[in-house]
Amino acid sequence: MSLPTAFSRALGACLLGLALTSAALAQSAPALSLKRGVNALGYDPIWKDPAQARFQLRHLQAMKDAGFDHVRLNLHAFEHMDAEHRLSASWWKLLDSVLDAAAKAGLQVLVDEHNFNECAQEQDLAPCRVKLKAFWRQVSERLRAAPPSVVFEILNEPNRAMDAVWNEVLAENLQIIRETNPTRRVVVGPKVWNSLGELDTLKLPEADRNLVVTFHYYTPMEFTHQGAHWTPEFKNLKGITWGTQADHDRLKADFDKVKAWADKHGRPILLGEFGALESAGMPLRAVWTAAVARAAEARGFGWSYWQFDSDFVVWDMKADGWVKPILDALMSAPAPAPVAAAPAAPRDPVQDAMINTPDAAAWGVYGTKQTNEKVPCEAMGNRCLRVKVQERMPNAWDVGALAPIKGAIRNGDRLQVLVFGRLVSSDPQATATVNASIQLASAPYTSVISGPLTLTTKFEALVIQGKATESFAEGTTSVSVQLGHLAEAVELSAPVVLRNYKAGSKN
Repeated sequence: MSLPTAFSRALGACLLGLALTSAALAQSAPALSLKRGVNALGYDPIWKDPAQARFQLRHLQAMKDAGFDHVRLNLHAFEHMDAEHRLSASWWKLLDSVLDAAAKAGLQVLVDEHNFNECAQEQDLAPCRVKLKAFWRQVSERLRAAPPSVVFEILNEPNRAMDAVWNEVLAENLQIIRETNPTRRVVVGPKVWNSLGELDTLKLPEADRNLVVTFHYYTPMEFTHQGAHWTPEFKNLKGITWGTQADHDRLKADFDKVKAWADKHGRPILLGEFGALESAGMPLRAVWTAAVARAAEARGFGWSYWQFDSDFVVWDMKADGWVKPILDALMSAPAPAPVAAAPAAPRDPVQDAMINTPDAAAWGVYGTKQTNEKVPCEAMGNRCLRVKVQERMPNAWDVGALAPIKGAIRNGDRLQVLVFGRLVSSDPQATATVNASIQLASAPYTSVISGPLTLTTKFEALVIQGKATESFAEGTTSVSVQLGHLAEAVELSAPVVLRNYKAGSKN
């Protein structure tokens, strides 16, 4: 080897070492903390057509000037991948410009992979895991030398099918990130939509102290989501108030529970989402927002408000300025005092007893040799799941439909499942019997209640009922209908699950 060649190689090795050292030092700088932030860009047209963008890079400086120290970027990245799961050049260009503008404004940035809906159904779980790992391989490599003000969040709000494997998915993606970003802060949260009630199920590597644990808070949903058109359970609600002593006590108890968990495990906490929809009314939106923000700060939690634009807004795009009552609630308003409870408005007892969200879109189907789709129908909700078993299976349970149940079930609860269903058959006299149940949503799939449903070619209300003989936590059960033995297609409406319902009662 000639001297020039040897010198050249030695110099190259030296420069490589310096580059790696610089990257390591960048991530080993004194830790920043996430204090006051806002969610942004998740539902802006900018990602598909920049010419239609509502969000402008100047808004990042406006965030900083208003007192925010970070922005949580809600990235729906899967739709920007090609067949080999490579992120598009246009997507990277836009992300780079946002990161650069945020850095110039002095904002920290949470890079939040937000495709939670694409990962919630059983049939989507395997492709989701492939895409999620592909996302973090690319992002981790691309941003390995980014400053420590850039934070990663593995996946927003794991739920439904993802719940059973969430700790495994978390670990496999954290391993990918740590290969190139050994000390970067990574935000992780528990299953069931980042529920604080699931913190104890979260499994984190004890030695990794650069993890920030998140939870999301919209309690009570009847208040924060009243009038939400995308939730059948709440879309017709209005006039729900918040602010009584009982409301404040519940907030305190919830946040004290998170604080106790954080102290026990020595983990920093980020309240990654909270907000109340515009239909709750501005005065009470501001009261609730201030109460939640001050409760978080009193316990040392950072927070990220949901959201900058779209709905739950803190920025008015038409007026090109802040929604001042919400901004003031976030930044400066003291914790509001409780108010006397107003007389409760009459409520439908079915609403009070319901422990699931009756939505046909929530149905998932498992098993081979079947096709399924959501179709218009004349049953409740005007949309149904249609399943066609292409070949009768050896067991009825080889093909089935599952719908999640959000609420908890207690030992002794009286449970009812109502669903409208019919056979799709050319024989008007055709009938079939299927088994329906409430069961544990993951192995060992323990049955809570079960019973037969008899289907005809006309939509009819079908009911199973029974009493629970043990307790099950929130989000751990589902409605199941076994279909593997059917020769005809079947249509099922959204199921309604009731707990301790009595007709005519006020529950």
